[in-house]
Amino acid sequence: MTDRLAEIQQALDHFQRDEARALLKEELKESPSATAYFLAAQAARTEGDRVSFLRKALELDPAYQPAIAELGEPTPKEKPEPALKVEPAEAPTAPQPEIRLASISKRWLAIVIDGFLVAIATVLLLVAGGALAPLDAAMASADEAAVSEAFSTFQSNTLTVNLLISAVYNVTLMVWFNGQTLGKMMLRLRVVKKRGGRITVLDALLRNVFGYMISQIFLLGYLWALFDAEKQTWHDKMAGTVVVEERRAVSG
Repeated sequence: MTDRLAEIQQALDHFQRDEARALLKEELKESPSATAYFLAAQAARTEGDRVSFLRKALELDPAYQPAIAELGEPTPKEKPEPALKVEPAEAPTAPQPEIRLASISKRWLAIVIDGFLVAIATVLLLVAGGALAPLDAAMASADEAAVSEAFSTFQSNTLTVNLLISAVYNVTLMVWFNGQTLGKMMLRLRVVKKRGGRITVLDALLRNVFGYMISQIFLLGYLWALFDAEKQTWHDKMAGTVVVEERRAVSG
């Protein structure tokens, strides 16, 4: 596999389909090959384009097993020439970027990890900002009314700071790390657009700020993913995203 083909494969593995398509345009123009057309099929925008690219791969190499397996049927050129069949061990290989939806349990664990990190940041910021001082002073005065008022203010400040940190944390990391937060990195999960490509700042805001607020109504938006065919929460549906499991790199 040439350097450019390897770069295209890497882009597909990281769900960067727009980048893969740009590289494929140059590759197919300069040195079209069965492997290049097969990768183009993986980055295709429509089912018709995908099938067309697979058939072009077989025109160049009728024995190209990855394309044969994807089409799921023998090509006309193979029927009169059974000798062209290649045993699996000898067949040219090209890793296929399969998109596997993340399990609900992994997604929730990632949310717990991110929530814990946001909580730590919230506490540190509140302590650094002196938010505990009024509450300490009220408790020292032994005035129940003052304690109640100070505690109410502390709760309000905590919620506001927590929401702001959560928004900055999720949006910033999602954009910088192509659909990943620290929790998702640990569990090898990634948020991608349903039709491929990385999420934008607008997608991140819509999903991780406004969408989260909707999904958290009695947690119904999260529970929805248990019954959804694509395991989408309400905030996923708002942003047009899915959460997938990241494939490990294939060496060789």
